Amino acid sequence: MDKLIFDIGATNTKFALMSVEGKIIAKEVIPTNYSSVDTFFDNMVKLVEKYRAHGDEIAVSTNGRMCPDGNTYRAYTVKIMQGVNLKEELEARTGLPVTVINDGFSAALGEWWKGAGQSRNNLMVIVLGSGMGGGLILNGKLYQGTRLNAAMLFGMMSTYGSGRYEVSGVTTTFALLLYQLSAIKHIPMDEMTGQHFFDLVELGDPVALGMLDTYCESIAGIIYNSALLLDLDCTIVTGGLSEQPILIKTIDLKLKEIPEKMLQGQTASILEMAAFDRKDFQVTLTKGSLALDANIYGALYYMLNKE
Repeated sequence: MDKLIFDIGATNTKFALMSVEGKIIAKEVIPTNYSSVDTFFDNMVKLVEKYRAHGDEIAVSTNGRMCPDGNTYRAYTVKIMQGVNLKEELEARTGLPVTVINDGFSAALGEWWKGAGQSRNNLMVIVLGSGMGGGLILNGKLYQGTRLNAAMLFGMMSTYGSGRYEVSGVTTTFALLLYQLSAIKHIPMDEMTGQHFFDLVELGDPVALGMLDTYCESIAGIIYNSALLLDLDCTIVTGGLSEQPILIKTIDLKLKEIPEKMLQGQTASILEMAAFDRKDFQVTLTKGSLALDANIYGALYYMLNKE
């Protein structure tokens, strides 16, 4: 039978009825309701009931980090969901088997299986939306880490100097960027959408351009260090924001600037003496091809191939 796939986001939950080959048969989007544990599950249960005759298993890609059991919320999601075992709760409410995976991991699997990462064995996928998530494929397999905490990009060090450290979760949170621009421009927050921001960028607004530059620089730093550390084939940027060409273009520009700025002056002279190869400092950036659907493909793959 076909499979029932959910991708739980901070604002909306996407649903898809999919074949085991990865064909999307039906899609729906519902608000993610965090008013209580019951309302959180109710909307999903209604969709399961609607499509129950067509699907025999449920896969869930979810925001938030899980305990080592892979099913119980432990951090980075709303307080009411802390300690809730998503797998057990959804199985009890639907009567169907459930598989759960973190949304950064599912995006990585999705782009590797059906998207821009096909035929690549070592890659990192960065998901850019309201916040930032990520996942790693190493030696052709998803790498989750001992505590299912791998690729915690938003917790990495973004910038430092003069004893001051900054968490990338602050500098790479697009929702915070919108909030800051709203305050600077005196634009009501409900009008400061992502599209409004990029409209200002296209118009050449200096404030919006400066914010985009800083945002992309922070992301580029994470990509650069990760790519050199893991010797990746490529890094893929997916998620809703990846559909903005100026974003991919600016991140790629920042990536190319990093070695040019580092490998000059005395540093370059020292490395030249060591006969270093500049190719070793090149990083390949690729735009994802699945965008908002990467997670549902990855959740399906994970369910079908779980050990």
